[in-house]
Amino acid sequence: MKKGIRKWCWAWGVLTVVMVGALFGLYWAWKYYGLPELPDRRDYKTIEERAEKAMAFARRHNMNEHYALFVDYSIPSGTSRLFVWDFQQKKIVASTYVMHGPGKGSTDKRPKFSNKPGSGCSSLGRFMVTKEHGNVNKRGFRIKGLDIDNQTAYGRALMIHGSSWVDGHCWKRYIPLNRRSCLGCVTVSSRGMNYLYTLITNEKKPLLLWNFY
Repeated sequence: MKKGIRKWCWAWGVLTVVMVGALFGLYWAWKYYGLPELPDRRDYKTIEERAEKAMAFARRHNMNEHYALFVDYSIPSGTSRLFVWDFQQKKIVASTYVMHGPGKGSTDKRPKFSNKPGSGCSSLGRFMVTKEHGNVNKRGFRIKGLDIDNQTAYGRALMIHGSSWVDGHCWKRYIPLNRRSCLGCVTVSSRGMNYLYTLITNEKKPLLLWNFY
């Protein structure tokens, strides 16, 4: 009788582990493969309010007037917070996850920002997404700061690029910081970068990237 009970306990234990693993896999897949995601109404409103200023800025700097990228670092990193705005359709057409830099005491929940070389921090403000690839990461593009608070971005070799670290942790509310994956770059999911790589490559004029908090 005891042997039979042990067998049932073992079977239930294995079944529980399998079910938990399956549920986790489904949740991860839902978050990772759910792109492009529909943003929260508040997020949409925040981007919509900046769109007109972004268009005016893009025109002044001879940049792309079809698309722009916005990153809202106030949104938890386990939620999509890079948004692709279509000026012509006047709406968000795609979104993806973004990890921030770990410098100056940043935590996964509370990022700190800096323009200082070697700080390891993400930077705020408006950038030009160039078509230049980094020396190491060919699936990314260097960004050039266009504001006083981010003018060292190009010298710091900051980029917008993908990372498998983001892929593996996007199921969490906050993506853990990782110096090997991000030292201030706009580090997105691999799937998000696939979308952005095609978009940036195919557009003739460089895109505006606007990071804010």
